[in-house]
Amino acid sequence: MEKVLPLIHTGGLTALSPSTCSNLIGLLAKLACTSLVAVKSLFELGVSSTIKGILITSDISHGMPYLPLEKQNNQGLTCGSQNLPAETCPKQGTSSSGQAERNTTILSDYTIQQKLVFSLNGKELDRSVTLYQSILQDHINAGSEIILDMQFWRSVHDITFKAANPEANRTAVNPEANDSPRHSSTAMSSINENTTGFTWQMLPFFSSMLLGKLPCKLDRSGASYDILFMLHILEGLNRYSFHLVSDERNRSFAHGRITNLDDLKAEVFSIPQQEFVSAKLTDKLEQQMHDPLVSRSCCLPLWCIELMSACPFLFSFEARWKYFQLTAFGSLKNHHGHMMDASVNSVAERGSSHSRKKFKVDRDDILVSAAKMMKSHAKSNALLEVEYKEEVGTGLGPTMEFYTLISHEFQKSGLGMWRGELPCKSGTHDTHVSRFVVASNGLFPRPWSASEDPASFQEVSERFHLLGLVVAKAIKDNRILDIPFSKAFYKLILGQELNIYDIQSLDSELAICLVEFQALACQRKYAESNLTRDCQISDLTYRGCRIEDLAIEFALPGYPEYVLSPGSRSDCLNAENLEEYVRHVVDATVKSGIARQMEAFKSGFNEVFPLKKLQVFSEDELERLLCGEQDTWDFAKLVDHIKFDHGYTSSSPPVINLLEIIQEFGSIQRRAFLQFITGSPRLPPGGLAALNPKFTVVRKNNSNDVDHDLPSVMTCANYLKLPPYSSKEKMREKLLYAITEGQGSFHLS
Repeated sequence: MEKVLPLIHTGGLTALSPSTCSNLIGLLAKLACTSLVAVKSLFELGVSSTIKGILITSDISHGMPYLPLEKQNNQGLTCGSQNLPAETCPKQGTSSSGQAERNTTILSDYTIQQKLVFSLNGKELDRSVTLYQSILQDHINAGSEIILDMQFWRSVHDITFKAANPEANRTAVNPEANDSPRHSSTAMSSINENTTGFTWQMLPFFSSMLLGKLPCKLDRSGASYDILFMLHILEGLNRYSFHLVSDERNRSFAHGRITNLDDLKAEVFSIPQQEFVSAKLTDKLEQQMHDPLVSRSCCLPLWCIELMSACPFLFSFEARWKYFQLTAFGSLKNHHGHMMDASVNSVAERGSSHSRKKFKVDRDDILVSAAKMMKSHAKSNALLEVEYKEEVGTGLGPTMEFYTLISHEFQKSGLGMWRGELPCKSGTHDTHVSRFVVASNGLFPRPWSASEDPASFQEVSERFHLLGLVVAKAIKDNRILDIPFSKAFYKLILGQELNIYDIQSLDSELAICLVEFQALACQRKYAESNLTRDCQISDLTYRGCRIEDLAIEFALPGYPEYVLSPGSRSDCLNAENLEEYVRHVVDATVKSGIARQMEAFKSGFNEVFPLKKLQVFSEDELERLLCGEQDTWDFAKLVDHIKFDHGYTSSSPPVINLLEIIQEFGSIQRRAFLQFITGSPRLPPGGLAALNPKFTVVRKNNSNDVDHDLPSVMTCANYLKLPPYSSKEKMREKLLYAITEGQGSFHLS
């Protein structure tokens, strides 16, 4: 360790060969899995520059050249479907999490579902790729030039088939099939699992490190494989750095190295994800996706699929968004742009090539209308357009407002869906206080016990199913939702497992209490196992107070009706049941207590498109896609991203007044202004620059006395008609009146 760290932090990497550099950083990554000193070195002493050095000095894109699909040759990075066991390779769109579970699933695909084996020229075909790709790969392997002329398309390719032998096929496809699970099991069996909340050795990236391989089919003999593997480990350590440091402090308290409970608090500054992005790989992926043949056939080269599965962090957010569109919906041209740059905004709207479905909804019964709409059109590829009963307006504006309204409906109290929900008190007439769920850290499912009222839970389950449909359809149609999910909820959507440290992101007070109780439970267990230590169990206290004297019921905080364990209702917390209490509370809060709700959500989501397609994104990026982002509105940015037309220029006095007023708006007024202009109180990913159509301001002349006129909008075109008011104060007055009172109805303009 002492020899590695100086090389890392004194610029020694620049003098080393790429292979030596890779080996040193790889060693540090492995050491970090068992040493908090190395973790600290990675995340507090400038590993950002180290990663940059790796991405710059070690060309991990070498061997992954851009070539039009019809000209690709054997210079490309080998995807070792013949060299690596297929069972160890996750299917397209999956991440590295849940490796053991996916191995079992894929093994089942090969040994049970496969009835026939198909071969081309005597070579067994890989079922994970298309026949077209297999034919091209056969030409590449033969070293022959590929010319896509008439002769190529007229050629007859003989495909032979035979009945599959499950056992023989399993052995042929994966010679290590009998070994890998055993090795994994052996490695994991030695781990002393912390049943009260978190076991860092079970993290997906750590499982990958134990197996010594990436969860993909990339050729392990390639020069870039070791660097990719090392970056995979570093990114995982970075992502879980808070969990790792918190767990280490918990152990230090148990062993007596820390004596103050306040010292359990961990503050870790992770490296921004942008530091892991490879510009070269991103460029090559972009070129491949814009190849006309690829965009029409959806046949990306295997290296794109495998790298996106194993190391999605190497690609920029914009590139992964395009990859997601291509793999989830079939074509980049199927979706209109809400994205970050002009190239994506120029993508034609889906309505040009796909049908649109209009649906009439009732403003007074949004949830019922949404349920009917999703039942009829959720699985359709058509763009949904909304119009309201007894209103003539239709198009983008009313549709965006519908997704805003349904977002607000799901946040209302009384639905039994979210933590922090306060039921209305009988006899009270103050509906404002309890109308919406207050969740400062974002919405997260409230726990439901299996013993609670089945009829009530059935309604909750149906609401989560509908929520899954709405969220998926919003993503598919590029609509923005105004619903603040918690980071922990996004992790669940992405298939990640939560633990005691994730409670911090949804209920910090409960998390602190549980972590401290867990530390005491670990201290008690360590004292019992260490026979030479002079420590009485009864001496264990919580901040100077005996556990029994805290008078805490053995019940789920905030949900006394939830049964943590049979026969525990009358129990009080004590030193004997402290560990059991923490385990049950964590399980009820982030595991079994919310599992059925999440299953209902995922069931609804998967009816629109496979949820696993989202796993190329992080939880922060998923929030950005679904709910847009907050944009800073400085004067120069507003001038750049707003179009002034039909009587106005950027230097017109009314325009300058408008821009100054917008800058002075608070958050509530800004949300109201955005909803007035676009139908949604949030901006799409990319901010104001990504609005499509572009926000346009034009001069409105309806009367001789303009100070009595109100501004109006065409939400379908993001079009503001602004009278040339005589003063800034008069414009502010009329604009605030319009954005406050001019909501809830669409008419022809």
